[in-house]
Amino acid sequence: MSIKHDEKLGIYLLFSRLFREPPDERLLAEIVGKQLLTIIYDLEETQQEPGTLLEERRWCSNVEKIAVEYAALFVVPGEHSIIPYGSFYCDAVVIDTSTACSAYFPSESIREWGVKGLIAGPSANAAKKIYLQQGYRMEMEGYMLPDHIACELEFIGRMYREGKIDVAKTFFQNFLSPWVFFFLNKLKQQNYSKFYQNVAISLDKFLQQEFRDIFPVGTMVTSGCEKT
Repeated sequence: MSIKHDEKLGIYLLFSRLFREPPDERLLAEIVGKQLLTIIYDLEETQQEPGTLLEERRWCSNVEKIAVEYAALFVVPGEHSIIPYGSFYCDAVVIDTSTACSAYFPSESIREWGVKGLIAGPSANAAKKIYLQQGYRMEMEGYMLPDHIACELEFIGRMYREGKIDVAKTFFQNFLSPWVFFFLNKLKQQNYSKFYQNVAISLDKFLQQEFRDIFPVGTMVTSGCEKT
């Protein structure tokens, strides 16, 4: 079963909203009441397995707690921090070690590939150029950069809204898919926030199907991104 484009539009914009800022009480009530995470998780299933409900009713009364979890995960550096920027996973700082006579630079691979963990690198600027080409100017507010997970999800959703399916798929292929699964795996594995753990599970299931739609079985896919 193929997901309709208008359904994809709504899914991308929902997850963009969840990663852009903490959900308010109204949005949480809608997610729980309509079981949106479960519906998205099961969207491609022909037979739903029992016990796949991802929502928890207590979320509606834990708005402030979820807001704190959002900040700890995505805004404030700390033990729970999970970086939501594509450049962190894809870009690298190149170090010239050709004249270094030090045990700290023992590997030729450092000079060749660089050190991962760069934020606001070349991939962020490349994403911004695509936004501008499609008529979108991004307001750089606070911690939000062009390769933030919320921005990239929203852009794909807007492309579906405008009927620019090829642009949406190309952006997914070139910008989002090379790093988003590393990010979501980190988010699924953390135990600090059950809410965002379940958000990650649902989004991962949806994007895995998107990946299969774009890359047919047997297609060789290579990426410059590596898990940090």
